[in-house]
Amino acid sequence: MAAPNDTPLPASEDATALIAAIQRDPRNLPALIGRAEQRFAAGDRPGAIALLEAGVRLVPEDFSLNRVLSGFLAAEQSFAPAEAYAVKAVELCPDAGEARIHLAGILFARARLEAAIPHLLAYLERNPAGDPAWYKLSIALFETGRHEQGIEAISRAITLCPEVIDYRLHMASLLTARACYGDALTQLAIAAGRDPQDARIARAVSGNLEALGDLTAAYREAERAARLAPENAEFSRHLDLLAARMGRQTGPTAPALGDVSAWTALPSRVRRRKPHVGPARRLRERGRIIYALALRDIRTRHSRSHLGYLWAVLEPISHLLTLGVMFSYFNTSPPPVGNSLFEFYCSGLLPYLMVSHIATDVMFARSASGALLLLPKLRTIDIIFSKTFLNLMTEILVGCLVFSAFGVAGYRLLPAHLFTCAAGLSLLALLAMGIGTINMVAQNFFHGWDTIFQAILRLLYFGSGLYYSPISMPDAIRNILVWNPILQGVELFRMGFFADYDPFWINIPYLINWVLVSLVIGLGLEKTLRRRLRRQT
Repeated sequence: MAAPNDTPLPASEDATALIAAIQRDPRNLPALIGRAEQRFAAGDRPGAIALLEAGVRLVPEDFSLNRVLSGFLAAEQSFAPAEAYAVKAVELCPDAGEARIHLAGILFARARLEAAIPHLLAYLERNPAGDPAWYKLSIALFETGRHEQGIEAISRAITLCPEVIDYRLHMASLLTARACYGDALTQLAIAAGRDPQDARIARAVSGNLEALGDLTAAYREAERAARLAPENAEFSRHLDLLAARMGRQTGPTAPALGDVSAWTALPSRVRRRKPHVGPARRLRERGRIIYALALRDIRTRHSRSHLGYLWAVLEPISHLLTLGVMFSYFNTSPPPVGNSLFEFYCSGLLPYLMVSHIATDVMFARSASGALLLLPKLRTIDIIFSKTFLNLMTEILVGCLVFSAFGVAGYRLLPAHLFTCAAGLSLLALLAMGIGTINMVAQNFFHGWDTIFQAILRLLYFGSGLYYSPISMPDAIRNILVWNPILQGVELFRMGFFADYDPFWINIPYLINWVLVSLVIGLGLEKTLRRRLRRQT
C-alpha cells in the first residue's frame, strides 16, 4: 500500500506493478489485496474484482485472497462465483469461523438452506455463543422441515441474547406455524414488554388472536400495528381483511399490548360474519391478483440483468435461431413438412420450450414465493396461474417475433389455421401447469425430484417430434412415440401451422384427458396438502 504522501500510479500501471511484485515473491500479495480494498471503497468495484481475480490466477491457494474476492462478488450480487471462492476459502482454512458464516450467508441468498446448515454447525462447534449463527441455523432447520430443531436453535439464541426483539419474533412465528398460539403469544408478550411500540409485535399478536377466533381483539391489535407503521401496506391489508370478516363491527376493547395475563386468558370466540361476495367479483379479484403477480415477475425475475425482462424474450429466440440454423445447415434433406427445415424446427421448438418453462416455473412456485404467501388473500393457485399466464404470453411474443422474421426472410408469416395453433398452445400450457403443480408437491417430499424432472425434460426434448415428424418413423416406433402427450400437442400446433399437414396419429381427446387428469391431480394434491406444504416451504 502506498504511503499517504505518495502519488498513486494510474490504475493500469498500478495493477501491473502489483502483479509483477507477486510474480517476484508471492509474499507481496497483501499489497494487492490492500489496493483492491481501496479501489472497492472508492467505488471502482469492477476494477477491484479484476485485480483480485488476477491475483487468484497467480496464487490460487491463498485464503485471504479467496475470502476477500468472495466478499466483493457477494456485494455485487454475483452469488454463484462468490460461492465458489467462499468454498475455496473454507477448504483452505476450515477453522476460520468467519469464512463459514460468510459462505452460509451466500447460500442463504441463493436459497440453498440445506447446504448452509453444515457450515453453521461447524462454526457453532467452535463459537457456541454466536447468537446470530443460532438464529440463521434456526431459519435453515425450520425451512428444511426440522421444526423441533429449528425451535431449539432459536431458543439458544434467545438464551444468549434475550433482549433481541427479532429473536422473539422469529420464535413466535415458528410457534405460530406449528399452531402453538398460546406459546407464541407468550413470546410476543415478553417482546412487547421490551418494546411496546414495535408494530411487528402487534401484527404478530393480531395473527395469533385471529387464528384463535378472537376477531375483535385481533382487529384492535391490527389497528394498532397499522397506526404504528402507517407506511406498511401489508399491515393495512391485514386490517382491511379483518374488517371485512367482521362486517366492520368492532367489539369490546382488546387487551393492551404487553398485558400477558389478558393474552393468556382469551375471551370467548366472537361470531364470524363474512360479507357476501358474488362470483363475478371474486373472479375479478383473482384476475387482478394474477395480473399483479405477473407484473411483479416481469420486474423482478431478471432484475440482476441489465436487459431485465427483455432477456426472457431474447433467451428463447436465441435458442430457436441457434438450433434452427444449425440443424437446417447440417441437414440437407428436404423437410418432412413445409418448404423449410428452419420453419419446421421452430414450429416444434416453440411449443416445447413453453412447456419446459411453465412446468419448471410452476414446480418452484412455492419455494420462490414463500414470503408472498404470507400476504392476505394470496393463494398458491394465484402464483401458479400467474406463472403459467406470463410464460404463455412470453412464448406467444417470441413466436410473433420469430415468425415475423420468417416473413421478412420470405418464409411463411402466419399459421394456416390460427385457431388450431392457439388450441395446441393452450392445451400444452394447461398440461405444463398440471405437471408443474404435481412436481411442486412432489419436490417437497422427495429431495432431488427437481433434478429427476429436469432429466426427464431433456429426454422429452428428443422424444417430442421437434427435429423429426413421426410420419418418417417405422410403425413400431411411431406407435410408442404417440403416447407422449407433448408430442401430441406439438403435432397439433404444426397441423395448424402447415396447411397440408394432417397427421393421422393425433388424438385430441387423449391430449385433453392428459390435461384434465394432470390438473385434477396437481391442484387436488396442492389443496389437500396445503397446510403441510406451508410448513415445509
